Amino acid sequence: MSLESRETNRGWLKPTCSVVFVTTFLPLVATAVISGKTSVEKMLTIMAQPLFLAILASMVIGVILFRRGERGIGMILAGGACLLWMLGSQAFVNIPLRGWESSFPSSPGGLNEPYDYIVVLGGGTTSAPDGRAQFGSAGDRVGYAARLFLAGKTKNLVTTGDNLTLTGSLSGGYQQHDDPSRQTQRIWMDLGIPKEVISELAGQNTSSEIASLKKHPEYWKDKRCALLTSATHMPRALRLAASAGVTVEPIAVDYRSSNGPLTLDKCIPEAEELMKLQFIIKEWIGMRVGR
Repeated sequence: MSLESRETNRGWLKPTCSVVFVTTFLPLVATAVISGKTSVEKMLTIMAQPLFLAILASMVIGVILFRRGERGIGMILAGGACLLWMLGSQAFVNIPLRGWESSFPSSPGGLNEPYDYIVVLGGGTTSAPDGRAQFGSAGDRVGYAARLFLAGKTKNLVTTGDNLTLTGSLSGGYQQHDDPSRQTQRIWMDLGIPKEVISELAGQNTSSEIASLKKHPEYWKDKRCALLTSATHMPRALRLAASAGVTVEPIAVDYRSSNGPLTLDKCIPEAEELMKLQFIIKEWIGMRVGR
């Protein structure tokens, strides 16, 4: 191998080893010492995911380019990878997420006596391949509402939500039973909740669901009525309800923030944490535009 070839290899090999050592090897060793084998296996699983590998590759390429004199593009790649690392780590995302959700306690005082109605906003269900209704990522909305009814904390349940529909050749194969409200109703009935205490409201997004609720004052006017939705979603839902003149009490569920101890694996970026950050951004934009 010529001297020039050796220098070229050193040009990428040394920064690659340095980045991998700092971002991968050191965290694994520290985790092994502090938490043991099981935690190391968990961290290795996270590091094998596409997001981490893409961040690692961007860091390596950025450092290599920076060392070769292409400082601008190198700093952009490496800096962008570091920013994405931070935004994708639970240690960082948990800070704004906990602040966003902290306004709504998980055990509201209104549960001391039964509500007349609890309105559960859609979004907590999906369909299995065989058409069976199942819990979605926000399934705590549906599950917690059922627990409250079965515990005698409400006399009636109201479920909301229709599928977004398109026209023409893009209409798809949606059936009425695919609506989130119908899926929620089926799950509740499977859990033993009588059909006669379940009502449905239309709506393809939060603003239209609240508009439908406004048309049914028998659920909330001069009644004890609660609005149940995800903690991240509650500020926007309550603002829309107040704008519509609908009087409801909040019951927040589906908390996404973590209260556990800070461990090294929570500092490793994951796509799930980026999704949590996306929830906050989505809700903030929705509040700004009044939807």
